[in-house]
Amino acid sequence: MTTTDHDAEQRRWADELFEDGTRSYLLDDDPLVQYLVRWRLDHSAERLLAAVPDLDTDSSVLVLCAGDGFEGTQLADLGFTDVTVSDISPLGVRAALERDPRLGGVVLNALTTGVRDEGFDIVVIQDGLHHLQSPVGGFIEMLRISRRAALFLEPHESVAGRRFGRAWEEHGSATNFVFRWNSRMVEQVASSYLGRDSFTNLSESFWHHNLHLDRLGRRLGGGTRSVRVLDVLKRTDDTLLPGQGNLFCGMVVKRR
Repeated sequence: MTTTDHDAEQRRWADELFEDGTRSYLLDDDPLVQYLVRWRLDHSAERLLAAVPDLDTDSSVLVLCAGDGFEGTQLADLGFTDVTVSDISPLGVRAALERDPRLGGVVLNALTTGVRDEGFDIVVIQDGLHHLQSPVGGFIEMLRISRRAALFLEPHESVAGRRFGRAWEEHGSATNFVFRWNSRMVEQVASSYLGRDSFTNLSESFWHHNLHLDRLGRRLGGGTRSVRVLDVLKRTDDTLLPGQGNLFCGMVVKRR
């Protein structure tokens, strides 16, 4: 498949998904739903700010592959004041800006953004790299346009990642290979592009499978109590089986 065909399929699927506005489940105020959809990015953004003193909530952030921009809303909820969301789908960007006036928005192809080198302090992707025909190329583009840090959330190349995940995703006419990452891969790609001694790799893996956790949380009765129990279970798994979780946070901080 050519890159043009791949991009056209992705845009067609996304436009169909967002033609009626933002996804309804993201607006659900159920504590369990909000925990499941927010935990990964909240945790990773807070960890980034704690690790890099010169980054704060005034730092500029670009979210690529943002769909209807929920990640941008999360970051704004965390206090970030300069957040731009982008997607290949104009309807996704429109839905984001209609829902949350705190956000800026622009239609971009994540592989060839056209953004100037180091145009944003932080560049973020959640569950978007594996929608690209070249996930590694997308990560390199993140490194190019980030001034200080690139952060992405994707499946982990681990036994758990393969066991609980799929090899392929099908969304209408759009089909994606589920590319999985690990810390060594991040190290190699960033080293090749940025050069020796030019960055710190803060990548990590963790346990967080939305469907399994949702089923367990419902059995526990839902609500805030189930969230507390699930959080303890997840943290226990990460402590007892470090580096074996099903999901992955790639985090590269450029040295200054």
